[in-house]
Amino acid sequence: MTIFILAVTAAVPILLSAGLFLLDRRTRFGKLHYIKKQIIYGLLFGALAVCGTEFGIDTGGAIINVRDAAPLCAGLFFGAPSGVIAGVIGGVERYLAVFWGAGEYTQLACSIATVFAGCFGAALRKFLFDNKRAPWYHAMTIAAVTEILHMLLIFLTNMHDVSTAFSFVRTCALTMILLNTASVTGAALVLYFLESDQRQDRHGPLQLSQKFSIWLMFSVVAAFLAATTLSFVLQTQMSENNANELLRLNIDDVKEDINDASDKNLLTITRSVADEVESLTNVDTQTLDTLRKKYDIAEINIIDKWGVIRTSTNPDFIFYNMNGGSQSSEFLQLLDGTTTEFVQGYGPTSSDSSVLRKYGAVTLKDGGFVQVAYDAKRFQKDIDGQVIGITRNRHVGEGGFILIANESGEIVSDRNQNEGTSLETAGIQIKENAIQQEQRFEAEVYGEKSYCMYVKSEGYYIISVLPRQEAVFSRDVSSYITLFMEIVVFGLLFMLVFLLIKHLILDNLRKVNHSLSEITNGNLDIVVDVRSNQEFAKLSDDINATVTTLKHYIEAEAARIDKELEFAKSIQHSALPSVFPPYPNRTEFDIYATMDTAKEVGGDFYDFYLLDQDHLAFLIADVSGKGIPAALFMMTAKTLIKSLAEAGNAVNDVFTLANEKLCENNEAGMFVTAWMGILDLKTGLVEFANAGHNPPLMRKKGGEFTYLKSRAGFVLAGMEGIHYRKNELQLEPGDEIYLYTDGVTEATDLNEAL
Repeated sequence: MTIFILAVTAAVPILLSAGLFLLDRRTRFGKLHYIKKQIIYGLLFGALAVCGTEFGIDTGGAIINVRDAAPLCAGLFFGAPSGVIAGVIGGVERYLAVFWGAGEYTQLACSIATVFAGCFGAALRKFLFDNKRAPWYHAMTIAAVTEILHMLLIFLTNMHDVSTAFSFVRTCALTMILLNTASVTGAALVLYFLESDQRQDRHGPLQLSQKFSIWLMFSVVAAFLAATTLSFVLQTQMSENNANELLRLNIDDVKEDINDASDKNLLTITRSVADEVESLTNVDTQTLDTLRKKYDIAEINIIDKWGVIRTSTNPDFIFYNMNGGSQSSEFLQLLDGTTTEFVQGYGPTSSDSSVLRKYGAVTLKDGGFVQVAYDAKRFQKDIDGQVIGITRNRHVGEGGFILIANESGEIVSDRNQNEGTSLETAGIQIKENAIQQEQRFEAEVYGEKSYCMYVKSEGYYIISVLPRQEAVFSRDVSSYITLFMEIVVFGLLFMLVFLLIKHLILDNLRKVNHSLSEITNGNLDIVVDVRSNQEFAKLSDDINATVTTLKHYIEAEAARIDKELEFAKSIQHSALPSVFPPYPNRTEFDIYATMDTAKEVGGDFYDFYLLDQDHLAFLIADVSGKGIPAALFMMTAKTLIKSLAEAGNAVNDVFTLANEKLCENNEAGMFVTAWMGILDLKTGLVEFANAGHNPPLMRKKGGEFTYLKSRAGFVLAGMEGIHYRKNELQLEPGDEIYLYTDGVTEATDLNEAL
């Protein structure tokens, strides 16, 4: 059920983002004023932030929620004002929610984090993304950084209680970071696929800003991982060193206390023995053995002022010179006046290494000294009570403790009051061959994984125990804080570097590209003026200088082309009849023609010529297109038609044959509309053919012009196999026929009116 609630709360911002996007694009909602829409967006996402607080999941006092995703979505995807509004609503409600049951411990941190989420998303949309929606990979990073900053705020607002703050963060950090990041990233992806213009070009090459941000993010992540790994390794080593030092320090303290207690106890016995020896007039082996039994000790030796044992409970030691061994020679300091009492550490005797004893000595008034020894069993009997007092209330750290066991592995002192039981009861096994003294080892002590260390002193095993969780607590806290700080720092560093690059390079590149686009579209008067830094100022000057040079070349080339076109125009016009009247001696007809080209040369043409003394051929034609290509095609068509007409072909056959020739090798796909007539000068009969041309105008003598109605054929050069129809027209003296091209019918005045 918990997982379901968290999944639903994470999905709601995604669904709301998609719904608002579709509402804006497909309904009248999109026509609302910008401010009104921002207020609506802010209120809706603010309400969603409130729901995130109220429907959070309580896990051991920490509330897991997806509150920060709502203001982030508002700010990053729908507008800066809406992000601020949503953040303030969610933050204020979270602060007040403690009055009806929300967690008070994280009240301030959560409130600040929610307001920050809205303002942070708003600022990034405005300054980093130019008021456009954040790409999904940026949204994912921003959401993660924001939520990690939220975790840091829990530490910062509870510096007086780091342990509790850490427990909250450890409980909810991973889940909240993943949920909020997934929610914001999901909303970004849904909007990405809903927006058609982004979907159409998503397979195209990446923009420079996208490539730069990807590589910058890769570099930042790599640096972050390296720094985090190194930091974690160092923190781990430091925590282990601190744990070792803490374990060793407590062992040394207890060891010193036990030694002091043992020394004090042995000296007390030795003084008593010395007093009794001095009170006796005759001290022999039997007397010493009686004292040994009385005091339940292992050995008594009386040494004279020359360092020789005169009497002993062990006959083998009598007349032994104390200078004879390093262990025994330590007691000779009692003879030179350096000290009056001396205790030697517990260990094997010089005569038999398998026998472990502790020796103490006190000087005698008449010279020499008494030496007393007892074994572990005897002195532990005397000081076990003191040992329990020394260790039972001692703490190693906060949750650790000291265990003391005797040589047989029986617990002597234990905070859990398990004295008399085996060490294995606590979960500890000491194998001296496998674990060296003062070497840290791990064991599960009373069901809790712990770091342990031991030494053997005075016949006791002194074991220092520290819960592993406590040992690594400082490391974990430090690692969490370091990790969060590094993520925030690296994230902010990425945004700062990207913002600087965007401002200093990418924005200036866009300005330069905009100017270059104007130039490539033909506006050579544009001036590139980007001077935010020396490099772009130099680039602007170079582009302007290049454009100036280009303008000079274009002007020179234009002048040359104009001259050549003028020459081509004169050639084209010279190919057309231009002397009127053309036949001064012929009075039975009159003809006149003129041509004004739209450009220097064109594809319109006219022609007339006498085929013989009684027949006049005349035509007008229009080649598709303008300029040089049309002029060249016009010359070909004019020459071809004239040659076919002069060959004696009927007017329809002239067009039929000309069409076949013009269709050959017509890769440019050009065509000609034409109207041609052949006038019989004796009868006034005109035989004509029309290849898709404008119908001529006719005017009878004294009448009005009317269109000559006839069925036009297909254009010349348009399709092979076309046969053209011959038509006839009777002219009477005084009749007129007017031929023209579409340059007449499509002419406009200055107001673009036909």
